Amino acid sequence: MKLFMFYIGGDCGNSNVELHDIRFSIGEAPEDCRDDLRKQWWGDPKSLHLDCWGEVEQADGYDVAVTTEGPPDDATKLFFVNMGGYDPKEFTELHKNMLLVASDAKAAANKALSRIQGWASPHKDNAFEVEKAVDVTAMMSRCGYFLNLAKASSYKPFNFTCNYTPIG
Repeated sequence: MKLFMFYIGGDCGNSNVELHDIRFSIGEAPEDCRDDLRKQWWGDPKSLHLDCWGEVEQADGYDVAVTTEGPPDDATKLFFVNMGGYDPKEFTELHKNMLLVASDAKAAANKALSRIQGWASPHKDNAFEVEKAVDVTAMMSRCGYFLNLAKASSYKPFNFTCNYTPIG
């Protein structure tokens, strides 16, 4: 089994703009995750679509493997960190998403904040904040899967596909 990260979108109730979210699911291929993603979607079911997706093979210098056996209690965890900020020239909130390995949400948030300086194009006003740090390890364990994180021997980039794909 593999861990996939999806950028999903669609209409929701009385919204004037399409809404988006990052979601995680497990399968052998992205197509295997569609029923799970439909269950996770809170908006108009017919409008649900995928915008981007990719297998999470590595994050923050760690190889990511999905198992059905739990890791040790003191194991590090995989976090999805969503950071938001503003650019005074754009009428929107901008976001930066990261997958980080840390012991807890606070450590993941601190790690994300420390990496702002390394971004090629930071917001002009540097008004970033961590909006949410999601414990992906805990999320998957509630579904009966566990993430084994092992220090990687070589770097693997996150390969993803961007393509509007209706699944509603």
